[in-house]
Amino acid sequence: MASAYDDRPAGERSADGRPVSELISDALQQFSRLVRNEMALARAEVSDKAKQVLRGGAMLGVAAAFALPSLFILMLALAALMVEMGLAASLAYLVTAIIGFVIAAALVKIGLDRLKAEALIPNRTMNQLNRDAATLKERM
Repeated sequence: MASAYDDRPAGERSADGRPVSELISDALQQFSRLVRNEMALARAEVSDKAKQVLRGGAMLGVAAAFALPSLFILMLALAALMVEMGLAASLAYLVTAIIGFVIAAALVKIGLDRLKAEALIPNRTMNQLNRDAATLKERM
């Protein structure tokens, strides 16, 4: 509150008696604190997303280690069945290999779709930044 000895013109003080320079200083400090908080939120969210990708990759690696030998034996059994049904051995192995490649291509496509950049965007941080921007626009 302005004292009786405050000889500054009324235009240099706010409605509550605080100098304009103090109000600007407070606004800059609040803005700085807001930016730091948003950066911390973004860092935490990106860290969570990175951990999610690493865990998913590790699980895929372990699954592949178990699935590949089983798949190989299953494909050999399929080829042997085709040979028993009267198909030439070379043709039975070729048909089995083609089936294996089709399955592998489908799995690669699914895996790549799940690793697209859209799945890794820090959505919470983006939403918070949009809300902050809207709040700033309202107040200006």
